[in-house]
Amino acid sequence: MDAYSLFLIFLAIYIAVLLGIGLYFSSRQKSVTDFWLAGRELGPIIIGFSAASAWITASALLLATGLFLLIGVGSIWIWVFPNIAGLIIIAAISGRIKNIPALTQPELMEIRYDPMIRAPVALAVTIMMILFSVTDFIGFKLVLGTFFGIDPFYAVAIMAVSVALYVSVGGFRAVVWTDVVQYLLLAGLAIYVAALALDLSADKGVTLLAAASALGTDWWDPLLLGGLMGALVFLVALLPGWVAEQDPWQKIWAARDGSSARRSLLLGSALLALVYLCCFLTAIGLSVLYPRPAGEVEAEMLYLKIISDNVPGWLLALLTIGFAAASMSCTDTFATSAASCISRDLIQRHLWPAATMKEMLVINRILVIIIIGIAAAIALYANSIVDAVIIATVIGTTSYFFPIIGGLYWKRATRWGAMAALIAGGGTQILLISYEQFWLKQPLDSISPYLTEHGVLVGLTLSALFFVGVSLATGPEPDIRLAVFFPDIAEKVFCRDLPRADRKSARYREITSLIEEKIAGERSHLNLAIGHGRVGEGEREDGQEVLAWERFVEWLKERYPLWFTPTGSHIVYRLSQADMLACVKMVRGDSSHIWLSAEPRRGQTQRLKDELFLAYEEIEEALANFGMKAR
Repeated sequence: MDAYSLFLIFLAIYIAVLLGIGLYFSSRQKSVTDFWLAGRELGPIIIGFSAASAWITASALLLATGLFLLIGVGSIWIWVFPNIAGLIIIAAISGRIKNIPALTQPELMEIRYDPMIRAPVALAVTIMMILFSVTDFIGFKLVLGTFFGIDPFYAVAIMAVSVALYVSVGGFRAVVWTDVVQYLLLAGLAIYVAALALDLSADKGVTLLAAASALGTDWWDPLLLGGLMGALVFLVALLPGWVAEQDPWQKIWAARDGSSARRSLLLGSALLALVYLCCFLTAIGLSVLYPRPAGEVEAEMLYLKIISDNVPGWLLALLTIGFAAASMSCTDTFATSAASCISRDLIQRHLWPAATMKEMLVINRILVIIIIGIAAAIALYANSIVDAVIIATVIGTTSYFFPIIGGLYWKRATRWGAMAALIAGGGTQILLISYEQFWLKQPLDSISPYLTEHGVLVGLTLSALFFVGVSLATGPEPDIRLAVFFPDIAEKVFCRDLPRADRKSARYREITSLIEEKIAGERSHLNLAIGHGRVGEGEREDGQEVLAWERFVEWLKERYPLWFTPTGSHIVYRLSQADMLACVKMVRGDSSHIWLSAEPRRGQTQRLKDELFLAYEEIEEALANFGMKAR
């Protein structure tokens, strides 16, 4: 049997395993939090492997090795160091991120600023995630084209259908668990190719030390690309964008607690370093086996050439599954991240706030398929891996790095400053890229070295100046928006006394007995479903009695001021403390159910059962006002 036939058999088995994982987890999805964040229950090891897997693609293996081979150690500033450092920095700020009960970055920014900021950021994040997905498709089509001569259309189609199947079924749980399998496969691939390159070099009588010495002092110079200033330029161009990239933030929100989030990203950075060390060793071996390449694409293709020239057919088929794993592990993450912005931040927030959780789960699955399809279509016409990555990164860097990071740490940041930074920085960057690609048709650094990486320094500078200047020129945000980010303001806002529940009453015991409780790390997960029947002013839908949701929410907020909608009427918090994760949250489960939930720290569990009881009574009164009763 030839290598291609074996590959198809291995691929079918591999996809069946991934789809099985997706089907297994599909039954555990009841809400959008389950679909997008796996119920916020994941531990550090699973997230660590997923974080590493999501940042190493088939393209990354080719690109990192090619850059080492072409440029040398100095290329670490272009790709390797920002990748590893990005996860470490995100781990350092994960405590700030974790306690905000958002599903997406645009949702976090609305909590911090204002609704007007949410949709533009959602569009910026979506564009960034789609372009990252494109790089995975490019890498996969290069692999199949080189090894088996497969037409790019069929290569892209194979990957698109595979990813769409298991992600649309299993959601984020399927993504992270398949990422573990995919990391093991891609790490195995990287280790094998590094060993192969060094063994073949040794067969030629060249040791690792001799090969390293023969590369010359320039190859080993870490500041070859413009000295210290050049390294800083690359870090400024790429690192902010990767720190602000949404997908690792979503992994923080999916973690069961803050400690798990921090440890998982540190583990992910170590796993990244292992793979990139293999790429480094592979480059040294390739320098002995082949003439030094003249350009980026030629350098990248040598990674594939050493495999196709030196491994038997069955092993070639198996290694190709490793490339498939590397590509899919990132595409699934980027596709879910982009789709979550469209679903959560545009459709549910602005177009259909009264949608039930079941309806949103259907929309989520459809959007994942659409995002994958868009990325696949773009990849058919794009060939440069590094350009797609850098363009995506610099758009994110200049658009929302300062608004989102500044919002976490600077009280004086305002909605107007954030919007000005988004428009000035992101708009300038898009114009510079358009000018470079369609008018100048050559890199902007041909005009000036300060315009390197698509002129990102210009866009980033303008973003910072507008963010700070406009924020200082406009009034501060209200304390209610700052309280969940800054403890001193929270102490002032939430110092009021709260009503107490009568824990001895029969009514209290009846309601609290319905609360579902489970422990995940340092937090308890409490859930309470409230059914409701007979509509007075409501409307009928498919024979069911339907609650007029938005009017119901407004009545509840007017009657009980603790109820608060920082991100629209589709999600309502009983904001009784600064820890929003611990606060009672209300969403529309389906046409006949309201779902309440809370994620308090273990020491707060009893208090939140009290608050769930009080919330139940307040909702019961609101339902009665609409001619309904809880059941």
